[in-house]
Amino acid sequence: MTVEACGLCGSDVHAWRQDRGYEWVRTPVVLGHEVVGVVREVGAGVDPGLVGRRAVPISIDGCGTCSVCARGACHLCPARSVVGLSRDGGAAEQLVVPAGRLVVVPDDLPTELAVLLEPTSVATRAVSQLGGLRGGTRAVVSGPGPIGLLSAWLLRRRGVEVVVTGAGRDEAVRLPLARRLGLTAVTAGAGRLPFVPEVWVEASGSAAALQQAIEEVALRGTVMVVALFAEPPRFDASLLVRREVRVVGSYASLRADYEDAVRDLTDATDLRALVTTYPLADAVTALEATADGAVGKAVLIPNTATVGT
Repeated sequence: MTVEACGLCGSDVHAWRQDRGYEWVRTPVVLGHEVVGVVREVGAGVDPGLVGRRAVPISIDGCGTCSVCARGACHLCPARSVVGLSRDGGAAEQLVVPAGRLVVVPDDLPTELAVLLEPTSVATRAVSQLGGLRGGTRAVVSGPGPIGLLSAWLLRRRGVEVVVTGAGRDEAVRLPLARRLGLTAVTAGAGRLPFVPEVWVEASGSAAALQQAIEEVALRGTVMVVALFAEPPRFDASLLVRREVRVVGSYASLRADYEDAVRDLTDATDLRALVTTYPLADAVTALEATADGAVGKAVLIPNTATVGT
């Protein structure tokens, strides 16, 4: 594939810095799992009709033969591989990827939206696992990073009333971005929510935010955790029991989530506001901006020096 664009996320930052929990990443490796590109060549036995098609690789896939994969949970396979972490990714001019991992995207889907397909699929999976959402449901999303903002955006599209919360530093860029998307956004803190939510999506990776979710979600409410935590979080399990709070984890995504995300992105022109582009030569600057929360979504453009926002 010739790479059109490659988004960066927190996982890329953690691998780049070799943070705790990412010791399994074998270096050297080309980062980048949020990729859109054009198929230029195919190997033996691969459909030649793929040549010239725009596509996104599924970022995490399994061995295809174990009992986990047989249950349809390839993203949880013990032998799973991750584009850009366990095999070379898309922060390059070209990418080699197994044809079975490709999701073809419409030719008229703008690059700035197509590059959001992978993180949107992650948010899609989390939102779909909430189940039973209806107009009038109220939700809080803690953490205004890309996954949090995309989760909030999807919830609103499904008729849910949403508030996004963030830390003080998020008032510089990410909470204003949430407001540009038409979302209500506030700095996290006791007594700052306008309602008691039935649903809480924890996308910050903050132990304090997880504890707040358990305390402030409605009785018998649901806390959906999509964030990964640098340290194992401590929380009041007794409170969880006494309030009958349901805590659910959601990890990565499957092909069906990508396909659903394509449909949501087709008319998502407002999401272009999330994207800030960088030439490949400025990859370190883009990683630093991602680490600092200084952008919504940093996107590398490997095959052009043209930069825009």
